[in-house]
Amino acid sequence: MNLNTHIALALAVGLVLFHNDVTLAVLVGIGASIPDLDREYVFTRRKIFAKYQLHRALFHNIFFALAITYFNFYLGLGIFLHIALDLLTSPTDRGVELFFPFGRLIKNFELDYDGNIRKSRGIMWYLEDPVRIINKTADPGLKEVQKMPWVRIYGPFKNSRLIDWMIFYSSFIFIQLYESNNLIKWWEIFLYTALIKFSLIDFGIVLFYATGELWRRRLQFKDISSRVKYLIISLMILGLLLIVIQGLNLYSPANLIIGPSVLELIIISMLIGLSLAYIHVRLRFKKVTL
Repeated sequence: MNLNTHIALALAVGLVLFHNDVTLAVLVGIGASIPDLDREYVFTRRKIFAKYQLHRALFHNIFFALAITYFNFYLGLGIFLHIALDLLTSPTDRGVELFFPFGRLIKNFELDYDGNIRKSRGIMWYLEDPVRIINKTADPGLKEVQKMPWVRIYGPFKNSRLIDWMIFYSSFIFIQLYESNNLIKWWEIFLYTALIKFSLIDFGIVLFYATGELWRRRLQFKDISSRVKYLIISLMILGLLLIVIQGLNLYSPANLIIGPSVLELIIISMLIGLSLAYIHVRLRFKKVTL
């Protein structure tokens, strides 16, 4: 989904959940803007980025979201909302690789795109990623350079089409209606919070994405000088620094719902359960497919 859609929905959800607390709602909105920092832009060559497929993976996984939630609950909530929306998007947009990087430890798959069954002694994913659709429709930096297992989660909707814009407009209208009793005052508080209270991180986000999108959409296929390219890189790095500088001040560890002892029991139970499931599936099917 578009970045403006992520932020608008997160802001609306934050206002409802936290009883009209604009500061907390803005933090949720800031969190919703973080995952797309894993876009390719100019930090590496397109071929390298396509090889490792980091967009919708590096900062779009459950482990990153949980880590940020511990760092700051409200930022983490925004990241989870962002991931939830991107789960609805198509293979063209690359969906979400929810279990990155651990899902990549298993490289084989059982059933290819043409329905042919492949044999392997190790653990396999079930399906091949729909590489032909992806390579015909995705952005250059998101195309796959080799066959891969289907480790991402895809939905039916195309980025920046009807559903994407419907969520954005609906979220914006909801906020106006929700704050209609004192709308002008709310806008004053919101603008102060976004532009003054969190000015560094918000300016950093705008600077990073604006320069990155300028490069991705208009400049990357043109014959430009190294000076221009280094200027774009410098502006994006400056944006990241501003995000980090104010972001570190937002450290506010979340209280764990479950204690360490319960967490230990969960981990032990999952490891034993995984071992028993492996034996069960291996004995029954003579192969192990996730």
